[in-house]
Amino acid sequence: MKKLQKFFKSPYPVFYQRWKIALISCIIVFLILALLQPFGISNISHNKLGVLLGYMMVTGVFLSIPVYLFPFLFPDFYKDDNWTVGKYLLNNLLIFFFIAVGNWLYSDILFGWGLHWEIFLSFLFATVVIGLFPSVFFVMLNRNRLLASHLREAVEMNRHLQKVAAVSSELEKAGEEDVIIFSGGTKESLEMAVKDLLYIETEGNYVKITYRKNDKPVQKLLRTTMKQIEEVAKPFPYLAKCHRAFLVNLYAVSKVSGNSQGYHLSLYDSEVDIPVSRAYSKDIRMLIESMNNG
Repeated sequence: MKKLQKFFKSPYPVFYQRWKIALISCIIVFLILALLQPFGISNISHNKLGVLLGYMMVTGVFLSIPVYLFPFLFPDFYKDDNWTVGKYLLNNLLIFFFIAVGNWLYSDILFGWGLHWEIFLSFLFATVVIGLFPSVFFVMLNRNRLLASHLREAVEMNRHLQKVAAVSSELEKAGEEDVIIFSGGTKESLEMAVKDLLYIETEGNYVKITYRKNDKPVQKLLRTTMKQIEEVAKPFPYLAKCHRAFLVNLYAVSKVSGNSQGYHLSLYDSEVDIPVSRAYSKDIRMLIESMNNG
């Protein structure tokens, strides 16, 4: 059950080239109706092509409601950063529903069947069965597209990282003596050289600071918030937030890995991989690419 919940909550791209979704879906509906000829289409003796093109057009019009109109009306729900597999599947159900409504109405105009619920349910069932094919197609297409894009961008970021001679020498450019002080809600505080910081992670009402001490990674819990940490880190642009729960020292990054879910950062002197969420991926790429100019 937990695996299924994790799958539904996993990131997914929202509507990659919407016109392609509409066009390909319409073509698939047209071909399936032409081959199987359900809903009394097989009994049509004249202008069958026109009837099929009508179904195709109706599919495109009603499919546009959840693909174009809903994202316009409810932009927060359809934000790319928050879009998940679960939302994608829910939206597909909406797409199937509206296509079924459109074809139900169109069939009543053609054949005069009447707007009966049992007829609509048969249309909805057929639409779901037919819609499974383009849905699976788009899942595979978008997964492969994301994987290829993230791998390509990871290679590019690693190329920039390789140009950075070494963590210590690069940090000398920012100031070998730079010191940063993190304060907690109590009287606790932590002072260190900026070059020794690896990453910071939120843990409930605390943050866990991982840094080098005597050439070994150590950790310290402070009662503070990530927002307060960000304020302290502002003077150092290479201390970048890469996820709602993580802030990382980009000069401590040894490698970037990419997959269909996004990016992960591997660090020197740490076995922990730091996730990069979609909301911060562009900023992280730009910062890494600018490190050689700093």
